[in-house]
Amino acid sequence: MSGPELIQATIAARSLPDTAEQARALFGLPPGFPDPELADWGIVNEILGLGRTYVEIVAPSSETSALHRFLARGEGGYVVGMKVPDTDAMIERAAERGVRVAHRQEFHGADIVQLHPGELGVMLEADRLPDGKDWHYDDWDVPARPADAATGDLVAVDIAVEDPAGTAEVWAHVLDAELDGPAAVRAGGVIRFVPAEGRRGLVAVDVLAPEASEHTIAGLLVRCVTEEKA
Repeated sequence: MSGPELIQATIAARSLPDTAEQARALFGLPPGFPDPELADWGIVNEILGLGRTYVEIVAPSSETSALHRFLARGEGGYVVGMKVPDTDAMIERAAERGVRVAHRQEFHGADIVQLHPGELGVMLEADRLPDGKDWHYDDWDVPARPADAATGDLVAVDIAVEDPAGTAEVWAHVLDAELDGPAAVRAGGVIRFVPAEGRRGLVAVDVLAPEASEHTIAGLLVRCVTEEKA
């Protein structure tokens, strides 16, 4: 692996069944699959495979779930998930910019690192995978993406922050990635930073589709974009 790769976007919702049903209808996908590890955090989820990338929907499963604090500000984009080649080096670069590690754990040979949203505008999960794996679910028994699915892979995300250019520079340094213009980072996909006008954090995602359109799922703008516009 030569550099960081955008792999997953997570949406936080109050109702998993309702939101997952809406997402499946938009993406043209069958029911997804859960990550049972999240039960210990008071979270239920459904993961939808878009191809090599994923959209995850999470919702609280108990009154003590940490998600309630996030949802008090409304539903919306929750986490950006990326694959990185070296988590130790990334953590060192993060410390150079004052970015805190919120959580770190080993998971089936992968090193999972979550970086604090306070410095990055959104929770970033940046994981080192074992050799030969693209993401955690590669060897799970999960539903295949239908050949006639309405949409394809996740190709970009928008993160609303107070200082788009400054935040883009921090992300580029932490991920050891290239800037793509004054307020974006290219890392397998494009991470764009936009001025915060109301809600902050992950506010939009782009997925490939035959025709352009816009939709909203649990407060997150989903833009269907063609290959030419990606």
